[in-house]
Amino acid sequence: MRLSRVVRLGERVRLDIIAEGFNLLNRFNEGSASPLHRRCYGFKQRAGNGRYYSRPTAAFDPRQFQFGLNLF
Repeated sequence: MRLSRVVRLGERVRLDIIAEGFNLLNRFNEGSASPLHRRCYGFKQRAGNGRYYSRPTAAFDPRQFQFGLNLF
């Protein structure tokens, strides 16, 4: 999500105020999973179709915010 606001400082100068948020719900996003057959069964959880889940080995970034100013 990105929010921005433009503030005029005279006729020729403007200030952009920017706020951005990533993964706002802080949900776990699996980056990669183990390709090994034995590790898939070691996690001991099945999906609705009867297959086993694989073991996650990496995750994407958690909730992050960044703020910025841009002067033109």
